[in-house]
Order: sequence, then C-alpha cells, then structure tokens
Amino acid sequence: MKIGYKATYNYICRGCIFEIGKTRELKGTPIPCKYGFHYCVKPKDVLNYYPIRNCFRLLEIEDLGDSIVKNDKTATNKIRIIREISKEEYYQLFGIVNNELTFVDEFDGWVKYEFDERNNQIYCETSNGLWEKRTYDEYNICLKRESGRK
Repeated sequence: MKIGYKATYNYICRGCIFEIGKTRELKGTPIPCKYGFHYCVKPKDVLNYYPIRNCFRLLEIEDLGDSIVKNDKTATNKIRIIREISKEEYYQLFGIVNNELTFVDEFDGWVKYEFDERNNQIYCETSNGLWEKRTYDEYNICLKRESGRK
C-alpha cells in the first residue's frame, strides 16, 4: 500500500473530479506529467504543482495501481481518496506559521509567501528582491496585482 498526497482546486485536477472514499481508475500505463493520477509522497512537494489559493484542497490518497515515479511526483492508474486534510493540518505539514510559508532551495535562495484568513496568497517575496502583492474581493477574486523589485 502506497500513501501519498494529491492537491486539487475544489477536488478537480486535470478535468477529473475526486471524491472522498472513491476509487478512480484509468486503463493503460501511467506517464508522469502526461497520463494518470498524480501525487507526491511528501506533502510539501505538492506545492511545486499547486500553489495555495482559496480553493486549494489537499487529499491523502492510496495508490492501488501501477505507478511510475519522476522526481518528486508519482503517476498511477488507480487511486483511492482516503480523506481531505484540513487547512490547520496542512498548514502544520507545510510549516506555515502565522499565515507565512518560506521555501529555501539547495542554493540558499528563498521564497516567502503570506496568506490571508481565506487562504488567498496576498504577498510573495524572493531572496533576489522580487515581490508581488495581491488584493482580493469578498468572493476571493483577485482584483489587483502589484509587483516590483526591492
């Protein structure tokens, strides 16, 4: 049994709707980034493919099929959705503290994200001085983006 983490926006990924407790299956051999159901073994790796935003959903999955691994992503042809991970739990898994998340790469560069209480990314700053600020309305629609270099 292989357990992993799948990110979606409102339970939809690549046109497929995922439901808690349900199993989805495809015919044929999975191909990473092209065909199959994709997931990551480490929860934080999903952020490489699905940035957090208001409709972000993190699902714990079970890989029941044939699978192929490519870097930090796995593709399978049969997946069961075990549960949705709560916002509080994935904030803990990702290391988000006070609505802030910082990634550090192997070259000591970093990216810092800030989120509002509705999970909208409101600020991003990088170690090379780039920044972006976003403003949202009450429906979580991004109204304005500002960016620049410090």
